[in-house]
Amino acid sequence: MSTTPPPTTSPDRSRPTSTATATRLRGIRWFLALTFGCSWIPWVLVRAAGYSLDDPAVQLLTAAFVPALAAIVTRGWITREGFDDAGLRPRIRQSWPSYAIALVLPGGVFVLAAAVAAATGLWNADLHLTRQDVLFAAVALVIPVVAAPIFWGEEFGWTAYLRDRLVPGRPVATTFATGLIWGLWHWPLPWVGYFGGGGTAVDAIVAMLLWLPLSVLLEFVIGWLWARSGSVWPSAIVHGGSNLVVALGLEHLVDSGAHAVTLLMCVAYVPVVACIVVAQWRGRAGAVRTAPAREFASGDGGDGT
Repeated sequence: MSTTPPPTTSPDRSRPTSTATATRLRGIRWFLALTFGCSWIPWVLVRAAGYSLDDPAVQLLTAAFVPALAAIVTRGWITREGFDDAGLRPRIRQSWPSYAIALVLPGGVFVLAAAVAAATGLWNADLHLTRQDVLFAAVALVIPVVAAPIFWGEEFGWTAYLRDRLVPGRPVATTFATGLIWGLWHWPLPWVGYFGGGGTAVDAIVAMLLWLPLSVLLEFVIGWLWARSGSVWPSAIVHGGSNLVVALGLEHLVDSGAHAVTLLMCVAYVPVVACIVVAQWRGRAGAVRTAPAREFASGDGGDGT
């Protein structure tokens, strides 16, 4: 007598229905149109009015919360998906290791980037600490937490909405896609005064190109924290730390301009991303060896690309 269970009639969750796919794609299109349009147009208008995106107040008013607002509009009125998967709950008790990583990691990346700057001659490491240096080190763990609500404005859009919808079930592919789109979103900034005045067209083009690898590398870190925590807040914290601890700290050390800072950040993030990829690959390999075959029907155990 056969003990094979009867075939199930429940839908295969690895194959979304055409309606679900259409909703996902419609949401992506609307989110991107709202995010790019409601950012790029104000940036051009602000520049035409004589203001600069180098001003933090202008950044807050024209860009900081646009991705989040686009996600809210898309979730609430366009696709009506709601906010169950939006990661708004902090989940600190369950995800405190992710918060600890988000707080400590930017400081480690800064130290690594500073070491590279010293080794390449971009920074004369005389180690003469000023009062400003001591103050910066003292508040390095506090700044990202205080700034997290501001960087939530980007992460609630790019990470909590777009990332998991671009290439479902393929974390590496969706990381590259999200990072490239995120980097592309920054492209007008060098032309609207983000780096101050006096830059050439070549400087602007170089900045545009460098934003792509940096955004992809950061997206690996941000997406990893999002996946392990289920909350958008660790991603917002590490994003704030990258901007306000790593980037600002390197600007204080290096006098070679914004391009040198971006390159140093890319170099420093490469080993971090490599560790994340190796850890994820090992975890997936272990799951393949121990998990029942039926668990791979959902697509979570795919090729990982």
